[in-house]
Amino acid sequence: MNSIMDKMVELVCNNFGELQVIDYIVGTGMTAVKLSDGSVGVAHIFREELPPGCMIFDELLPSPTGIKEFIRQSELYHPVTVSLALATINAVFNNIKRDNETEKDIFDLAEVQESDVVGFVGDFRPLTRALRDKVKKLMVFERIPSEDYLPDWAIPWKIKECDVAIITGTTIMNKTLDNILQSVETDRVFIFGPSTVLLPDVYPECVKAIGGTRIIDGNKAMDIASKAGGTKNLYRMNAAKKITVRIH
Repeated sequence: MNSIMDKMVELVCNNFGELQVIDYIVGTGMTAVKLSDGSVGVAHIFREELPPGCMIFDELLPSPTGIKEFIRQSELYHPVTVSLALATINAVFNNIKRDNETEKDIFDLAEVQESDVVGFVGDFRPLTRALRDKVKKLMVFERIPSEDYLPDWAIPWKIKECDVAIITGTTIMNKTLDNILQSVETDRVFIFGPSTVLLPDVYPECVKAIGGTRIIDGNKAMDIASKAGGTKNLYRMNAAKKITVRIH
């Protein structure tokens, strides 16, 4: 079965194959990709998973290059190439305006109650800290161990207990999202974060809303990424805005 990421790649190749990637940035917090139509997309990069050494690739990825060739890097399962592929997908889809989109925070749509058990896949601090004493129980699943986290390998068993599940968009990139969605037993699921692709049709019915990033100043976004900036810098410098799409 193809993953959600694989479906996104296929949609780009089948419907936007005439586009080219004319520039890209690999920063320390995110990657950024600029397309021939002027669109720019960003994605998180798992820098803690980068291999050691002074050089990542023997040969640099060319630009400009066709979007089909560039996006197929997702098949390499490398933290840089997968991030660049997701940034490319975001450049295509996150700039499409939709009737059911809003700039409301996705947590407003979640309508979390005191009686809820809430699970976060990824620690959205300071939101998780603020919610911890306001709900029945809060669980945070993370790959990096900590006394405040549950390990990500506990997701298939523990996330079933959650009334609300809020999942980081980076799970699209490492292709863990599909298994997480198969494990939830609630229909109050929200996918959130700057890497989230705003493409409603690829998500199952349990996902109520998706929240991602739309780049509104492409040149500024590319500059921020090249200077080790992150998504907070994008918002503070008015290069991007948060977009939420209610889908089910």
